[in-house]
Amino acid sequence: MPRRLFAVLIILTAIYRFSLLGRGALAFVDETFYFTSVKALQSLSAGDVRGAVADIAMARGRNGTAVIQMPVAALQAIPAHYGVPASNLRSLLIPTACNVLVTLVSLVLVFRIGAILAGDELTALIGATIYAFLVSSSLYVRHLVPYDWALCAGLLALYLSLTRPRTGTTAMIVGALSGLALTLYTGYYTLCGVIGVAMLWESWDSLEPRKAVRFAVLFAIAPVAVIGVLEALFRAGGLSYIGSLRGVGRDISFTSYGDGWGFLPEYLLTVERASGLVLIAGAIGYAWHLALRIRRGVLRPIDRVMLPALVGWAAQAASSIYLHAIPLYGRLLHPWTPFLVWMIADALRYVPAAQRRNVYGVVLAAVVVSWAADARVYLPMKYPADVLYTMGIDADTLPADHKLCELVPGTGYASPGPLSRETNAPYGNDTAYVLLNFCQALPEVPRPRQTAIVPPGATRVFDGPHWMSFPAYAYEGLIKVDRDAMRREDYRLQVYRTN
Repeated sequence: MPRRLFAVLIILTAIYRFSLLGRGALAFVDETFYFTSVKALQSLSAGDVRGAVADIAMARGRNGTAVIQMPVAALQAIPAHYGVPASNLRSLLIPTACNVLVTLVSLVLVFRIGAILAGDELTALIGATIYAFLVSSSLYVRHLVPYDWALCAGLLALYLSLTRPRTGTTAMIVGALSGLALTLYTGYYTLCGVIGVAMLWESWDSLEPRKAVRFAVLFAIAPVAVIGVLEALFRAGGLSYIGSLRGVGRDISFTSYGDGWGFLPEYLLTVERASGLVLIAGAIGYAWHLALRIRRGVLRPIDRVMLPALVGWAAQAASSIYLHAIPLYGRLLHPWTPFLVWMIADALRYVPAAQRRNVYGVVLAAVVVSWAADARVYLPMKYPADVLYTMGIDADTLPADHKLCELVPGTGYASPGPLSRETNAPYGNDTAYVLLNFCQALPEVPRPRQTAIVPPGATRVFDGPHWMSFPAYAYEGLIKVDRDAMRREDYRLQVYRTN
């Protein structure tokens, strides 16, 4: 029965996530890294190998994604043949649809890993349902970012480590997948470490010492080999993969590091709301029973996964607040949500039989209500690029004084690629528009709201909330003072006509 219900969950999740597509692409600055795959293909088609490597090198911290998504970018050659550029919103349905498929694979892995760790398919199904309905589980499918791809590779590595015999082949495959996840998005290095520690811990308990050491060595060699392949590729183009990662540190050096220990619970309560509260309660329940097991000196297989994860999160928070090694973003919390749902799946096993139906019902009701409240806002959300495209406004042709910004001036959006290179449709030559807040919110020192005066007599033709006022987006790089400002100030995305 749980497996049949899970099939229904997959179908419902797919319907919802595919319905999210068609808007939101090109909202983040980081989404432009996707086009390194497109450019690399163009260089290869021209026989320029060094140029292709240089293009891939531009995807700092995401270079593996630039390689692995080249087949996806190749599919965009079909509409490109008919004059539709890769930056057109309709063409971008291809990579975003692939994002949905990747998240559905991750959902399958979350369910199967949960059933293994908790030892109960029903509670694993409840955990998978919670995961499917989280805001953060669907947040990135609209966007050209690699976070779900990297997480899927990590989950596959963990699943294989739990289901395959402890052989050298398993060690190499799991290690290679961990290395792949790291190259897809370097920010998930903690996840890769957790997978490695969990698998090696289990191997040390189940294998003879000599075989356990060999297993660990083979596991360590595999991700190094993956990185070595990328380094060799870069060297063929006269560059260095490892050297290119230095730019990642420069990119984040201006960001606040002060969120620390409270970031995860704050994110769960602010973004996931009732679902976040359920996850926190499940983590507390799991931790209580874990403490009892540690006191008795008995650990279960799930503990060998969760303890490294807890240490990983603690190290991530400590390195942010004390060492200033890396700031915390919502995307860096993304890998921990599966661990949280596995915790609650395990904790639900300890609910007394007489109360299980009521407890399960309350948990699922809270999750569905929370999801519905967020989906009502998120599903129809308008983004700057979408509004410009729908209204046929070419932002590059507007005078500078027609682009007003109350956030961070100088961060305006370009209009997406046209539907036709020949006719430039849907764009025309009308420049009688004034844009307000078609700009981005970036992490800055505390600052007052910028003054923006709309020309007298202008008629408002579009109005909607700024997309970064949605709580989940505010955690994608903004410091606390700016997150609070996005909620408090009610920044609007507006278009006016001057005649």
